[in-house]
Amino acid sequence: MRDLVCLHAGASGPSTWDRFVPEFEALGYRVHRPTLLGHGGAARKRPYLLDDFRDHVRRELQGLGRLTLVGNSLGAFVASAIAVAEPGRVERLVLEELPVPPRNASDNGPTARSMPAAALLAAGWLNRRCCDPRLLRDVVADLRRPQPAWWSGLPAVEAPTLLLAGGPRSHLDQGRFELVAGSMPSATVSAIEVGHRIHTHAPRRWSDEVTPFLAFKEG
Repeated sequence: MRDLVCLHAGASGPSTWDRFVPEFEALGYRVHRPTLLGHGGAARKRPYLLDDFRDHVRRELQGLGRLTLVGNSLGAFVASAIAVAEPGRVERLVLEELPVPPRNASDNGPTARSMPAAALLAAGWLNRRCCDPRLLRDVVADLRRPQPAWWSGLPAVEAPTLLLAGGPRSHLDQGRFELVAGSMPSATVSAIEVGHRIHTHAPRRWSDEVTPFLAFKEG
């Protein structure tokens, strides 16, 4: 069986993928749903940096071989960062509402509508039952910093990649998905205009887009 890894968004959890597990298993995948750093029973590590999320998941997946990665929001970035770190290990990528960091100091940030740090901290406290209250503030701060190593690694990710865009109801700048796709050898962008958490708000449409993409054709 092939291994498929589902990575949840910030202030979410592995159960967000529960409804899709039977579909993935029907495609012949063994499904893994790790808990991201700072969520649930996972380790706390302040400040929460993007590289730490990537490394935490990579440790969780030690012993597995080639991977298909599916992620939403923070989980999508972590999936992309794993692919950049180990491009030869990744078979497929589904990046739902990927937050796209700046290339350099003159580049735009990842979101169309920014929130101040105090508001992000307040949002974190509202979600304190599922994650460390400081997590959202730290993650957004790191996403606003240039990530040149991530950008320079994208061309080496040859795995077929599907970027899912949530349209104008999302807080993310939708134009940046095409910039990412243009930096990768085999990436396409598809829009399902229901907002940032597509798989939650339109699960059937999400499945109709993702399932054919994940279905391997033998021979």
